[in-house]
Amino acid sequence: MTDPVASAAKYNLTALLGDLGSLPFILLAGIMADAHFNGPGLHSASVLGLYAPYIFIAYSAVILSFLSGALWERERERQPSRQDEPNRLATVTILFSNFIALSAWACLLLIYVAPIMTVFAICLLLAGFLSLLWVERLTGAAALFSSSYWSMRLRITILVVLLHGLVAALMLGEISI
Repeated sequence: MTDPVASAAKYNLTALLGDLGSLPFILLAGIMADAHFNGPGLHSASVLGLYAPYIFIAYSAVILSFLSGALWERERERQPSRQDEPNRLATVTILFSNFIALSAWACLLLIYVAPIMTVFAICLLLAGFLSLLWVERLTGAAALFSSSYWSMRLRITILVVLLHGLVAALMLGEISI
């Protein structure tokens, strides 16, 4: 039987870290929206002299890679100890988590190809966040979580996806193809 106090403390730390982790997305999207609507344009959006969309993409890639690694670890633990009885779903999920992490890394390279590829990188990251959530639900990993954790996970993923959509729209509004 789990200790409810320890469980609540663990959730509180997880919730706090999750909420704090969403703040850079909010702040960066706000800086970009302000530059787009109230400034000379998105090209002027910067943080400490660095182009805000690139910081957004880099932070997004790191968080998506972290979530992919967490999924990998959960599925690795579900693998049976005997090698002759592999869990196919866990194996596919581990491969998928690696694919998502590598896709996040590729997004860091796409920003150097062309402005439109920067928008594509943001959309690819958005799809990565949705895909991880979907796979966690599909594989039953969601059932392993407490309902409060899953609610937090849904809430933060929806926020992050909406902010990615906003940033992609802002960038598309300023790119001349």
